[in-house]
Amino acid sequence: MTDKEWDPKDYLFDFADVPAYEGELVAMPIHHKMEKLRKYLVHDVLSDMERAQAADAPLSAVLLGLASIDYLAGYYAGKQSKKPEYVDFMRRYFPSAHQPYLEAFYDQLRSGLMHNLVAMNPWKPNEISFTIHRHSDNHLAVGADGKIDFSVGHLRVDIFRAWRMWAFDLIMKPDKNEQEVRNFHRRFNKYDGVGAYMEETPNQIP
Repeated sequence: MTDKEWDPKDYLFDFADVPAYEGELVAMPIHHKMEKLRKYLVHDVLSDMERAQAADAPLSAVLLGLASIDYLAGYYAGKQSKKPEYVDFMRRYFPSAHQPYLEAFYDQLRSGLMHNLVAMNPWKPNEISFTIHRHSDNHLAVGADGKIDFSVGHLRVDIFRAWRMWAFDLIMKPDKNEQEVRNFHRRFNKYDGVGAYMEETPNQIP
């Protein structure tokens, strides 16, 4: 984890029981909607990211991680996330060590890898470059080659941290985050919730 001082106990959810719900996705209480996201992001996407790390496939892992931030940034903004929304979400919910590199993170890592399969965007200036590691204790430190060491292992934990803090803000502090709550519902309810998350379909035994 990038932020060694972060304690998940500071973000414990405490609310009255929410009744079981049956009905349209878009009419679900926010607690149920957020639980759908938790299962998808934490149990499916980030678990796949962890498995890719274990299989020594850091490129697959980092692509999942970068897409996960886009996914959360879209909920945060209530619309398709672009650079301002992506950077704003990271600025608010990622550890402070990322702050000097947010613009380069989006331009080089996110856009470079997602669109060009290289950690250097050929269409953007590249004063800051990254070296991707499956796991490194020198995450976000300047390496001997002058590039920023980037640890996929730290990224996965930082994404979980960001999700937990963001979900806590919406569930436990809705009065202080009214616009963010509206943004969340707008994104979730797009196309009647069909594009909000995915569920794995078990293999059918013939």
